[in-house]
Amino acid sequence: MGNCSFYFCSIYFAEVRFQPDTGFYSRFFAEIFNYLDKTELTNNWLGVVLFPSRSVDTGVTQRYLELLNPQRVTRVYLDELNQIETSSVGIGTVKLVIEPEETAATKAKELITSCQQQITDAITQRELIQLIETIIVYKFPR
Repeated sequence: MGNCSFYFCSIYFAEVRFQPDTGFYSRFFAEIFNYLDKTELTNNWLGVVLFPSRSVDTGVTQRYLELLNPQRVTRVYLDELNQIETSSVGIGTVKLVIEPEETAATKAKELITSCQQQITDAITQRELIQLIETIIVYKFPR
């Protein structure tokens, strides 16, 4: 582990929050530290929290300011991703979560095509396509 950079050998904790919850951060950090206490791993850790918008990020943060710095926990507001124009399949996949239903199927097809063209690793490609399909299934349960 001596040659690992902070980001490449880290444990990632990810959460998707689409409902306001004032107690979210206390549970989020309790779960992280409970996991770290129970495991033998010595890796650094990073957190990622996805919100549809800043208005849903209603958690009480005062006790956790040191942990909520961008080097430790990244908060992503999906509605702000619309302002980012990129050809990245990864960002496009995240943006698919908030894509309007009218255009989501077309966007998913475009992402799958881009994934097949841009991602050369077969396993990564398959996993990303499965993620895109899962997002579509949740958007259109019928």
